[in-house]
Amino acid sequence: MSTNPQILLDQVAQAFEQQDYRTATQILKQLWQAHPENPWVQLYRARLYEVGGNLEAATQVYRQLLQNITIPKLITQARQGLQRVEDLEKAQRQTAIAQVTAAPDQAEPGILVLEAIELEQRQEAAKTLSRIIGIDVYTARVHIPNRGWRIYRMGPIGEMAFYGKQLQENGLPAFWVPVSSLEKLQVFQVHYLQDYEPQAVVICQNSEGQVGNLTFNWSEVSQLVEGHLPIFEQVLETDILRKGSERQRKSETQDFVLVCDLHLPQRNCVLRFCDRTYDFHQGIDFTPNHSDVQTTLRIHWNTLLNFLKQQVSDKPVYHDFSPFAETAIEFPHLLKQLDPKFYLMGQDDSPWNPAFHIYSSLAFFRNRR
Repeated sequence: MSTNPQILLDQVAQAFEQQDYRTATQILKQLWQAHPENPWVQLYRARLYEVGGNLEAATQVYRQLLQNITIPKLITQARQGLQRVEDLEKAQRQTAIAQVTAAPDQAEPGILVLEAIELEQRQEAAKTLSRIIGIDVYTARVHIPNRGWRIYRMGPIGEMAFYGKQLQENGLPAFWVPVSSLEKLQVFQVHYLQDYEPQAVVICQNSEGQVGNLTFNWSEVSQLVEGHLPIFEQVLETDILRKGSERQRKSETQDFVLVCDLHLPQRNCVLRFCDRTYDFHQGIDFTPNHSDVQTTLRIHWNTLLNFLKQQVSDKPVYHDFSPFAETAIEFPHLLKQLDPKFYLMGQDDSPWNPAFHIYSSLAFFRNRR
């Protein structure tokens, strides 16, 4: 057998043309042992990965070649190989998605959510997301949240589950929830806390406006979700540096509505506390030190919130609503579709209200999977 690598490379090329992959494998094994740095050896190795179905390995070698070589003919073949792999992966995804969404219950709308990862893992995670979803690495990196969660996309729940499972299997935290689950989750707007031991009793209102009491044990609470929802007001703004300039209306944040949800998964419901709708003159007194001195709403709320946290101190608290909401508003159709389950005077059109309901509902169903 000749030791001239070019002769062996020609034999490999001929074997590929004849689809004789067994011969190609045998010759390449020799070449790889003797000339592992030869870019043509690497190219044919990538092609073997490709025809063998190891598309991830083929993609990695093709991309490394494109980064490191300057030979025009080899660059062309590496690009063609990478394109073949991408086309094949896309076709495989479409086939798999068509299969998983064929069942009626897998075709209903769903949400795929990405979770934040450590900074040092982001680059590798972006490559994984790029490969699984079929997008470029830069775009993938932008979509991975720095903190909390991000709604990545909407589509048939079967498709969202298909992508979500692949992401999880490759070390990327993600979860998916049907939109119908968010719509059906029962939320009670708490008017006030009437008692807290031996059981808690709240006076609350359901979505139909009916008021009643609900008794529960603190041990039933699985988690607590906090949110600060901005209150926007229209103000007139004039540029005093420009003569004859007209006044312009501009939305500015004037204050924040404070909301806290307690999740009761065994009852499939949420108790929603809100500083603007909670009646601090009824039920348990949350005035600091039970003083008669008039206190502000914020102080009352902080006292109530601290009390709730003390009762469920061993349960997780979700408080990354703001970064989540900033990305959730990129899905206006979803925000308009969902009833926020609570209403504030003059804030009916605010996207932050339904965004909080989505955030809390996602936390509810994420931990019930």
